[in-house]
Amino acid sequence: MSVEMHMQSAAVRLLMNYRGALYSYIYACVCNHADAEDLLQDVSVAVVESFSQLTSEEGFLPWAREIARRRILAHARKMKKERSMDPQVISALAEASERVTRRHPVSRRRDALLECLGKLPASSCDLLLRYYGSSVARVEEIEARFGKRMSAIYAEVHRMRSLLRDCVSRRIQEDLLE
Repeated sequence: MSVEMHMQSAAVRLLMNYRGALYSYIYACVCNHADAEDLLQDVSVAVVESFSQLTSEEGFLPWAREIARRRILAHARKMKKERSMDPQVISALAEASERVTRRHPVSRRRDALLECLGKLPASSCDLLLRYYGSSVARVEEIEARFGKRMSAIYAEVHRMRSLLRDCVSRRIQEDLLE
């Protein structure tokens, strides 16, 4: 496995581990599901592209949250909303998100997610890696690799995320009952 592929794999793994925390933070700032999803995708691409700048995996969430904060502020400027996003409010939300993360460690969720990912077929893992590790400029490459139109790929990724979310929830429930 090349160094670049290993880095992309690590970035995708961390993005999947912290997707909920990042989405929650973004949604709390923009209060719109579609905008939050778009921003999360934008942040995911930025994270993969700049992953080599991350010094340790332990610092991933604050680092990714800072990327998200900058994208949220750029989004707010772009939207030119009547009530602009106050940078202090966004910082306060980031701090609150950090406190929640400290109180509810993601290690249990991460372990469950890794177990659930291990149950997916190799082709599904490959699709997730390429989907979250690719920039918009390489959409054609993904379509060609999987022989599907991007709309079908979006639907399949959405289905896999739902399966993974359900699997992780079941696994955590099982851990709590043990």
